[in-house]
Amino acid sequence: MSIESLGHLESKLQNLIDKLELTRMELEELRAANTRMEQENAELKQELGSWGERVGALLGKLDNVSEDVAVEEEPAYEA
Repeated sequence: MSIESLGHLESKLQNLIDKLELTRMELEELRAANTRMEQENAELKQELGSWGERVGALLGKLDNVSEDVAVEEEPAYEA
């Protein structure tokens, strides 16, 4: 193998190593971003559940008020 061929091979190997290092850095960044998104997703799910409970409670109160109004509006029948 000639010196020129070895130099060419060395250059290709260095390019490959550089690309692998960049890919590894990108992967680490993507994993960190994924972790942040999973945490944010969990927080949003918890917040959504909390809002659902609040809406359910308000609807329950609204039903109670509607029932109270319906009872008050019923005409009293006397025999």
